[in-house]
Amino acid sequence: MSREFAGTGKRSPVYVSKLLSLMLRHRPEEFGVEVDRYGFADLEAVVRALQERDANLRLRDVESVVYDSEKQRFEIVEGRIRARYGHSFEIDLGIDPVEPPEYLYKGVHLRDVDGVLAEGLKPVDRQYVHLSFQADVAARLAGKGRGRGAVVRVDARRAHRAGVLFYDCGPTVLTPEVPSDFLILEQSPEASEMPSTRPTVQRDVAVPQGEPPVMYGRKRRFGQKR
Repeated sequence: MSREFAGTGKRSPVYVSKLLSLMLRHRPEEFGVEVDRYGFADLEAVVRALQERDANLRLRDVESVVYDSEKQRFEIVEGRIRARYGHSFEIDLGIDPVEPPEYLYKGVHLRDVDGVLAEGLKPVDRQYVHLSFQADVAARLAGKGRGRGAVVRVDARRAHRAGVLFYDCGPTVLTPEVPSDFLILEQSPEASEMPSTRPTVQRDVAVPQGEPPVMYGRKRRFGQKR
């Protein structure tokens, strides 16, 4: 992975984002950075810690990742910075639960489909389960770096009425877990080869090869409390 971005002297946003993710989502102690209960760390301290890894990295590189990325992984508030989602350690999101849209989606590896449909969605190496607003986004995430995947549809509105909590974090929705009663197999590249007691939805949401990347912003907004 190249550190420099398009010959501008700036650091690659992907490179900076990966460093920030490692620091603010997973191992702040490795960088000597302290985070509070909400996941925030002092911005100047974060930049200094990053510069110990890469002396040429600047505040502008961090700000570019925060403000220009469509995935909205990080935020800066009053001189402090945090990852908005994706933590492997416990934090307080500092936001209220919301009423979700009718359906949300989760991409899963093919080998995990039967287990998910039987036992529900639970965090594995994160504090929360991450859900997508669109099935095609979930499909791409399911197969990213892991081969072929499937998409599970979450009956989110009904789960919400039953007491499942959902948190709106921009391009993704977080939830502690989703019981199997609210899940159905939406789409699988190998659905015909996979026995399941649950019906599949007939419409095909597979994403053909060669299409441009999916935009991660959602198409619709829904009621929420902040």
